[in-house]
Amino acid sequence: MNCRNTETRRRIVEEYDVKPVAHIKLLAGQIKHSDAEAVIRDEYYIFTAKNKGNGKTEIIQCGMWTARDFLKILGIKGLPLFNPLYEENNKTISKGTENKNINSWNPTAKQLYNAIMWLIIAWDAKPNTPLFEFRDDIVKYKRYNPFDWKIKRVNTAITNGGNGKTLTEMVDKFREGNNIKDSSCDFSFLNERMANITDGNGKVIKSFF
Repeated sequence: MNCRNTETRRRIVEEYDVKPVAHIKLLAGQIKHSDAEAVIRDEYYIFTAKNKGNGKTEIIQCGMWTARDFLKILGIKGLPLFNPLYEENNKTISKGTENKNINSWNPTAKQLYNAIMWLIIAWDAKPNTPLFEFRDDIVKYKRYNPFDWKIKRVNTAITNGGNGKTLTEMVDKFREGNNIKDSSCDFSFLNERMANITDGNGKVIKSFF
């Protein structure tokens, strides 16, 4: 959906229910096309826009300038940035952010959130896919240890869509040219939980984390 200028963005907000659904840091070699007619090379936002008349939902992808304008028009706060990279010039702030996240998130829920966000990046997933529903659910209950079925459904998504590769193997492909934080791709708690999750026949389900 074209959203090139502020006037257009105000019209969109009047005609659509606009909601921010993702705020993601681009990795080395990645670029995105902005619906504001620009090339995105750093951070980007994804919004959903549901038509107030016919209920049809469209997607808006844009860079930070446009995203901030949308958020200002909507009168809401932005989403936390999913940045899996070490920031060499901002180590103190990054460390402080990580510590804050550790205090507010259940550790297993945080790993599951990171896993989902990595899949969104790796598959360039759109908001009309189940991954965003999984992500919203985990964020809503981030202080609680996730149920086995919530871990299992993400594992099933990787099994079905990963062409035989584990999520760790997918992430490893991004390491070239990217200084990836170990904490963003540590799925040890998820692997431990999967070791005790079984199928209908009582057989342990293979972990694809």
